[in-house]
Amino acid sequence: MLSVTYVSVADPLISDEDIAAILVSARRNNARDELTGALVYNGHNFLQLLEGPDDRVEACLAVIRADPRHSGMVEVRRRAVEMRDFGEWAMLYDPRFEWQDNGLARLAANGRIDLQDERMFANFIALGRRPRVA
Repeated sequence: MLSVTYVSVADPLISDEDIAAILVSARRNNARDELTGALVYNGHNFLQLLEGPDDRVEACLAVIRADPRHSGMVEVRRRAVEMRDFGEWAMLYDPRFEWQDNGLARLAANGRIDLQDERMFANFIALGRRPRVA
């Protein structure tokens, strides 16, 4: 099984409706293709972890790379895994990041999510919470 995490730059004109459409499509397709994962949008960038059968992850990534709602997609982690980090979710997403505050740390402490993945997500979310400088 393959786990891939990537970051990308969101289209500056992306809307809440666009995010909702991404989630509807991802959850439907991921359930069909036996993929799971998590998506974070911090106001500027996306961070996504996608996991499942190797060939299906690769096919999904090819579709994601071609999506015009983001650019500059860079894989930050690729690894073979025996167990899923986000096996309970076709695509976890919370626009207020409420699941992160205690959820990721708790999952990591219980061995349910890889510690490096937890740190990566927590840091990415923290960057999105920083106040904007005028």
